[in-house]
Amino acid sequence: MNAPVALRRPVPRIGLNRAELALAIGFSENTVDTMIAEGFLPRPRMWRKRKVWLLAEVEASMSEWPTDLGEADEGEGGNYFDEAAA
Repeated sequence: MNAPVALRRPVPRIGLNRAELALAIGFSENTVDTMIAEGFLPRPRMWRKRKVWLLAEVEASMSEWPTDLGEADEGEGGNYFDEAAA
C-alpha cells in the first residue's frame, strides 16, 4: 500500500520544458518562441540537447513586463478608472 514518493509528497518544479512553459504562462508554444526571440522571456538552459527554462528566471522576466496601464501607474496622469469613465 506504499504509494510512490511523488504521490505522497509532490516535488516542486524548478524547470519547465517548452510545452510546460507555454501551459504555465497561458500562451501557445509559437507565441512563447516569439516572446523569447523578442526578449520578453529568457532563453532556455541546456543540458545536452534538452532545453529547460528555470521557473525563477521566467518569473523574474515576466515581472519586468509593463503593466496594462503603461507608465501612468507610476502616479502620472490621473486615475485609470476616472479616465475610463470619462
